[in-house]
Amino acid sequence: MEPLPLQQSRVYSETVTGRFVSLCDFEDSPALPGHRQVDWFTISAKGGPDAAPAGKGKFVVNVTRTGAGAMEVSLPPQGRLVFSPQEVHDFSGYTLLSMALYSEALRDDLRVTLRTDKTAWTSPHTIVQIGWNTVLIDIQRLSRAAGFDTKAVRAIEIAFVDAAGHVMFNLDDIMLIDNRRAIEPTPPGIKLLKSGLDYTLELPGRGPMRLSQSPDGLWRLGEDQPVVSIAAAGQPAAGWEDLEPMGPRRVGAVELLEHNASRIRIANTWYFPTQAGEWVSLAVRQIRWDYTFYADGRTVTGIEVNNAGGRAISSLRIRLLAPAAWSLGRRGSELLAAEFPGPVARWSYLQSAPGPRQQALLESFMVPGRVQTTMGQVEHAAGDIRRDGFDESQGCYCLKADAAGHCRFTISPPPAPASQPASAATRPAGVAAPVFLVAGDWKGAVRAQAMGRPIEPVTRVDEGHVLFVLPETVRYPVAIEVTPEDSSP
Repeated sequence: MEPLPLQQSRVYSETVTGRFVSLCDFEDSPALPGHRQVDWFTISAKGGPDAAPAGKGKFVVNVTRTGAGAMEVSLPPQGRLVFSPQEVHDFSGYTLLSMALYSEALRDDLRVTLRTDKTAWTSPHTIVQIGWNTVLIDIQRLSRAAGFDTKAVRAIEIAFVDAAGHVMFNLDDIMLIDNRRAIEPTPPGIKLLKSGLDYTLELPGRGPMRLSQSPDGLWRLGEDQPVVSIAAAGQPAAGWEDLEPMGPRRVGAVELLEHNASRIRIANTWYFPTQAGEWVSLAVRQIRWDYTFYADGRTVTGIEVNNAGGRAISSLRIRLLAPAAWSLGRRGSELLAAEFPGPVARWSYLQSAPGPRQQALLESFMVPGRVQTTMGQVEHAAGDIRRDGFDESQGCYCLKADAAGHCRFTISPPPAPASQPASAATRPAGVAAPVFLVAGDWKGAVRAQAMGRPIEPVTRVDEGHVLFVLPETVRYPVAIEVTPEDSSP
């Protein structure tokens, strides 16, 4: 069996920096058997930090995240699992507290408290899914707690604050991690930095954009965050953020979906559960933001508002810091849905850095081109609002290769309006730098060509998709072919 630090480096993505230390792993060492680490934990019933112990955890070898041992816990309602680190009390050089937690249910009420001898700090609600979870607590948040000394942490408490009955879970690999790093690869000219749970994007032609967690548990884009105002039945949508009709309970989650030489994609979900504690599934009321950042300065945002099972919404307003091209076919810095079309509604918008192609990129998003296939097929993704093969939520055309890995299609500019003659003076300006996402069962490299000319780069997004940008403006139909690199010409 490989050494535990190597297992932890492989299993936990935030340990990629190599800067981490284990506080507890339930593995044997020359000085201490793994089962003795269970003694560092106590279960306290309802009450303050000095409440009498109400039990202990159990050393197990059947459900572990890494190594041979872990701890099983049965936590009573409103109880807390209290861990007292034995050696490391100085958390100041780290950005994350990481714990592997195995849950038998989907819950939203996990809260972690860090204590010193004088004060305490408690995390926002955290979602745990069924199975193993890597629970990450941002230690940088402690700087906001008045008087909290990160060099003198004496206890870590784990609680499921809304549990009506006992909660069963397993615990493994409690670590401190310094995860500050630049994430690579990224598109040329774009930097993506991560520190703790927060991301910072440095984009050409604009200041840094930071995606960070607010005190209410939701992630926002600082000054670049769109302002969402939701109005209950019979009320007008306000001009400031108002999420009250979605309910009082909020919990957020962010996921880095994709980063490569062509683009970066991040999902930011705001959950509004109707009940506390255990969930049936992740299909609860939510607002999901899908951000896509391209190398040429395009930023595409897809918004999905799911109010299924919630209070009736009469209207919704979204205000942006700067004007954008909307999937509705118009420009502006505000969207007003005077009559919410729910229970699920989707919109998308594109913003572009200033430059000679800015206007063409905006127009091409509002009025996309036409795609017709002769090999393979057009795909209709969830964000394809018009069902025409153009996924507005990502700002790209979606296709699928045939079983042999071939996809042949034509991209054409949109037709001129029927009220205008189809002369050179009035024909559409074209489709500026269209982006294509092609699915296929490829084992090796993939190549793309337009009218016999190679398109580069062709980025492998994952095992099943490639992505590429046609760097020109399409004013006439252009034939494009995608094939496995080892296929005959």
